[in-house]
Order: sequence, then C-alpha cells, then structure tokens
Amino acid sequence: MAAAMTHASALGKGGSGSRHRFMSQSRIAAQLNGHAPDAALPAQEAGAAGGRHGLLDHPTMMAATKGCVFIKAVGQSLGLPARTIGTAQLLAHRVHIFQASPPGSSTDIATACLLVAAKMEETIKRVHEILAHSYVLTTQPGAGAASADAGQVAIAGAIVNKMRPSVLAAEQFVMEAIGFDFRTAHPHLLYVKLAKLAGLAPGPRRGSKQTTAAAGWTILSDAFFTTLPVQYPPAVLAAGALCLAWYLDCELPAAAAPFILEALSLGPAAEGGSSGSNSNGTTDWQSREQPRSLDLAADGWWTAFGVATKDMRGFVRQAVDFYLLFFSSAIATPAYMEQHESGLPSKDMAQRIGQWRMWLDDMVAAPGPENESRPDSGDVALQ
Repeated sequence: MAAAMTHASALGKGGSGSRHRFMSQSRIAAQLNGHAPDAALPAQEAGAAGGRHGLLDHPTMMAATKGCVFIKAVGQSLGLPARTIGTAQLLAHRVHIFQASPPGSSTDIATACLLVAAKMEETIKRVHEILAHSYVLTTQPGAGAASADAGQVAIAGAIVNKMRPSVLAAEQFVMEAIGFDFRTAHPHLLYVKLAKLAGLAPGPRRGSKQTTAAAGWTILSDAFFTTLPVQYPPAVLAAGALCLAWYLDCELPAAAAPFILEALSLGPAAEGGSSGSNSNGTTDWQSREQPRSLDLAADGWWTAFGVATKDMRGFVRQAVDFYLLFFSSAIATPAYMEQHESGLPSKDMAQRIGQWRMWLDDMVAAPGPENESRPDSGDVALQ
C-alpha cells in the first residue's frame, strides 16, 4: 500500500490522479455516456443530467447503488466504522463512473472496495474475515451480523481460498480504476463538530422520532449511496445533512423557508450563490476562523465554513430525491429489500421525508395559515 501511495502522489500531479477531483452531475453523466469529461454534453443529455432524477436512474449508477447496499451489509456485519464503509461506497461509485462495466461479479467488486477501504482507513481486518463475511451474505441473503459471525467461523479455508484470486484481481482493478489515488477526506468529524456548535442533543431519539443530530447522521451516511460524495467536498456533505435534518424538524411557514423551497424547486429560483468552494471543489473550512456557536435558523450559516449556497441547494435536492425515488425504483423489489435489509438506506428517513415533502407541496399549492402547521408524525406509505 505504501508503494501505491507513492504512485498516487505522482499521479496527483496529472493524469489519472485528476480523477479525485470533485465532479458535477453533468461531468459524471458525460463520463458515463462516453464523452470526454471536460466536453460539453449534448443538449438533451445536459437536460437529463440536471433534471429531478439526475443520475439516480442511470443503469450504471443503479449497479453502483446495489454495490453500496452489499458493502454496507458486509461492513456492518464486520463492525467496520462509518468512515470505512463510506470510503468503500465512494470507491464503488468512482469505479463505476470510470469503468462503467467492471469485470468480474458485482460482489467481487464490492468486496474489493471494502478491502481497499480497510487499508486506506487503517481498519485492521484480515482478508480471510472480510471474504468469509462476504461469502455468508452472498450465499445467505438477509443474514444479520450475528449469523454472519457464526457462519464465517464455520467456513472452510478451501472456500475462502477459492474466492481469494477473483477478489484480489478485483482489488487490483479497483486500484487501477481510481488511478491509484487513495486520498480521501471524511465529513463525519465535521458533522459532529457542527452538531455540537449548534447545541443539538446527542441522543438517538426524541419520543418517537430521531433527534435532529441523529437524523442528520442518518442522512450523511445514506448520502454515500449516491454520487454526492463524488460531487461535493466533506464540508458540503456535513453541512447539507445537518441543514436538511434541521428543516425536517421545523414548523415553518413558506415565507420563512425560501432556501428549502428553492432547493426543491418549489419557489422562485435563486440567483447565484455564496462563494465557498475553490475551482477544484475542495473547501478550506479548516483554515477559516469559525464561529463558537451555530444558529441553524440563520440564513446562510454554512458560508462560515466555506460552503456555497448553490452547493447546499444541490445537496438537499439530490438527497431528498434519493429518498423519494429509491424505494420506488427498479432496485427495490420486495425480494431484494427482504434479502438485503441490513444494507439498505433508512426506510424510516424515506418515510419521514416523503411526509415532509407532501406538507411542503400542500403549503405551496394552497398557502395559508391552515397549511403552515405540520401534520402528525405518522408514517407515509412508500409507493
């Protein structure tokens, strides 16, 4: 891995190392559709890339999302930290973006992403252990962490040794597909810092609902099922997740929430956005003088951390669309959801966002005091 890191440093000056740069939706679509990444998209494709569905229903990205579901299931059964699971999911998206038809099986590629991520994040797990958990969850869909632990103990070394060549070949492919670029940055620590600055309660639930801090953590984790970490730096992911979680808890009339209405295309389009990200997509929040407290009700609080308002709108729109579309997509068949339950995004959050979005739609369609109060927090059935 040290040698690979040296290779990554060399590539960082040009060539494949440029693959680490954050990419817009249109650039990702151009790459997936066989155009040069810097070339202009044909008008019809540019429109599709910027539409409501964005990349969510692109066949290659649907395959990447399935890989992310498997990665989460295996990662959780192994007890891997959120940053390692997130890194593996990010790798899966980068592999599918730059190699739309990876060789080998999808489970080999997903397992290889976990192997590379564990090395990148210095998460100590034996290759045998990762392969054994992958085998259990492949052959016994729906197995939880406990059954995976029990199953992997009983797996003969001959089975794992049979898996090893194809997975290690996939690991080499993953490293080549990402240009041996192992640089990564995580939004998780910044998210915790923002939640503390905002004075949010750290507990997991408040009554029947998650606390704002816990809801934001769920949104942040589920963002790695999408191309959002490919598009935006960690500061946007952390601030966007906290912002969306806070708005989910607010009982605001339409006039008090222009940002969220603009983000979801329910209100008049905003002109431009605050500056905050440099031309390479990185955000220098760590070098900025930061506030000692955070008022989430203040307009544009994220700019203090170098996050552009246009990037926040993009994150919120895509995160909401993902929750609204995933459980009604071709991926989420009843059989698939039952078999891969442990690796799915949060269905509770999808239901909550579905109810919240319907409230916003009603509020905009028929503005008035009677529509400004939030409905009861019952579940919304997903179509």
